[in-house]
Amino acid sequence: MSELSRHQEDLWRGPALAWGVLILLFLLNLGSAYVPLGAGNVALNLVIAAVMTIVLAVFLMDLQNSRILIRVVAITGLFWTIFMFALTFSDYLSRS
Repeated sequence: MSELSRHQEDLWRGPALAWGVLILLFLLNLGSAYVPLGAGNVALNLVIAAVMTIVLAVFLMDLQNSRILIRVVAITGLFWTIFMFALTFSDYLSRS
């Protein structure tokens, strides 16, 4: 195997693995919709969504190999997203 083909194989291995994990998590999410768990369905689906987000951030956005400034910006964006959702939900839940 030549050096170029080995490099191309290594280049596609990470995204292909991330894609496979995301598909498996999607199927798990889809399957959980048909299992009556009551309030557990919401909690399970939120955990699956969080794992999907972590897989996307770490592997497809390549945060594990990025510089510290990129990581700080990504964490800051996550913080502000959580903050905005918290404000939206507090407004929604405070109305009668």
